[in-house]
Amino acid sequence: MPVYEYHCEKCSGAWETVLPIPERDSPCAAPCPKCKKRKCVRRGVSVCTMGVDATKGPGSDFKALMNKMKRGQPKSTHNALDKAASLRGRKYGAM
Repeated sequence: MPVYEYHCEKCSGAWETVLPIPERDSPCAAPCPKCKKRKCVRRGVSVCTMGVDATKGPGSDFKALMNKMKRGQPKSTHNALDKAASLRGRKYGAM
């Protein structure tokens, strides 16, 4: 589930919460948890923070890292992760 950020236009309070996509606007209908004012809560822009450590290269423990990533991904992506783990320094797609 995505993390959404919210802020209050009255008191400048800010918070984030994890919600399913269909419920992302529900905090906007609720009062600000800090000042309790209504109709001043707005959804902000969240930044995605997932990815692979850029300092890791093919070899070392890169393959183990790619296998660890597979645990949280749909099976349809496992093939691409296996290919990426076996590149040994070549660009993806240049096989």
